[in-house]
Amino acid sequence: MTLRSITYWLVCSITAVIAVGAAEPDMAATLSFTLPENASSLVQTVPEPSRALLLFAGIMAMAFTYRRAWLSWKRSE
Repeated sequence: MTLRSITYWLVCSITAVIAVGAAEPDMAATLSFTLPENASSLVQTVPEPSRALLLFAGIMAMAFTYRRAWLSWKRSE
């Protein structure tokens, strides 16, 4: 691994951790998203720790996919 790869994964990991930290319930309470009454009964709630873990996994999956696409594109040139 090169220094560039290590830096990329370090920055992506730090970004994911910051995003997970920002997804606290008290921060989400300040947003005013309202759903119609019939739609709100269809939405299932997810516990906060699970949401944070899914957010972290999603950000890391996007970082992995982006890196693979970038390397594939650079090798094809």
